[in-house]
Amino acid sequence: MKILFYTCVFCGMLPFLLGACSSVGKRGGEEAQPSGTVLACDQAQPLELKYSDLFSRLEIVPLDTTDNFLLSEVEQLRYAFDRFFVLCDNEVFVFDRQGKGKVRINRRGQGREEYLSVRGLEVSEADSLICLLTYPPKLMYFSLDGKFVREQQVESRGMELALLPDRSYAVFTKNAKASEQDVSSLLETYREEDGRTRTLLTGYARLGGQLLPSFQQKRAFTRLPGSGEILFFQPLSNKVYSVLSADSLEVKYTLDFGANNPPEDFPEEVLPRMDLFDAVKKHWPVYGFNSCWENSRYFYIQAYVKEQPKDILFDKQTSRLYAGWLNDDLLGCQMFPVEASEELLVGHVSVNHLVVLEDYLKIHPDKQLAELPKRMIEWANNVGNPIVCLYYFK
Repeated sequence: MKILFYTCVFCGMLPFLLGACSSVGKRGGEEAQPSGTVLACDQAQPLELKYSDLFSRLEIVPLDTTDNFLLSEVEQLRYAFDRFFVLCDNEVFVFDRQGKGKVRINRRGQGREEYLSVRGLEVSEADSLICLLTYPPKLMYFSLDGKFVREQQVESRGMELALLPDRSYAVFTKNAKASEQDVSSLLETYREEDGRTRTLLTGYARLGGQLLPSFQQKRAFTRLPGSGEILFFQPLSNKVYSVLSADSLEVKYTLDFGANNPPEDFPEEVLPRMDLFDAVKKHWPVYGFNSCWENSRYFYIQAYVKEQPKDILFDKQTSRLYAGWLNDDLLGCQMFPVEASEELLVGHVSVNHLVVLEDYLKIHPDKQLAELPKRMIEWANNVGNPIVCLYYFK
């Protein structure tokens, strides 16, 4: 069934430990930083675990398909207030815990209290507000029932945002440049109280402001339960950062692949007009870092290692590092993890992956499916919305 999971990306040999003091190189003029906890890939144990080794059960929540709540894909998803908040095609859809569509936010237009596109979605649990990062650049706030509350102009060039514990925002800028004279940026913070924008991480100098390609999921942030800590990661760097405030950025993990570590900037061989996706596949032996999540027990991330998807799992309680393939025997097809709490892991599966699963079974009639995946395939055949998956930790 590994064919079905080809989207599950990650860095093949990942080891454990050593909160090391080595430093990383410079990118776009940035200063060298400590490397945090170094996970040495060539020391990783083979990942032979199954989802049933980590989770006691799986609950699926099909997002109800009605005329007003049709989703082509999940671009970003947040789980809060026992609701699922989904960004899709410049709209926000809110579903309750049973998957029933409750709220739809669509303010596309060119006037006040409107936007041309939505770049990022966040939910403030302290304020009970939905926050959108839009273009033209501004923050737009809505109540949980979809009513417009207020908006704030910003200068950030962001593609995704996350609310930090100090009430500022972290913004993934994806190597964008404000102008030809400006430097590229990967991570900025914005404080609404005084309107201050700060670049915490500069971009790739040789890329000239071209936006980074996406691999699998369009996301660069995940949150840790309880603390409000935000993890930041991007598709070309093997460093996972911890962000706690508008002025705080630390390397939390460095995934060490030895000679296969990704370069700090684009190699000289990458020509300015070369397609970035093709350039990365050619010149980066390791790339595509995403699907990251963490709680008090586990740290997990995915990447492509020599174009092969790999899962990396670090069991923090036993200090064991695994790399390979984590077989999702509870679901039977590719799942995109979004965020974890101490109790459960939240993810989603698309209709396209269920169709791929069905086609695979037609070619391999000897393969047997459990009742749950069969029901999910039936849902896909009825043109269903994506399915949210809730995995409960043991």
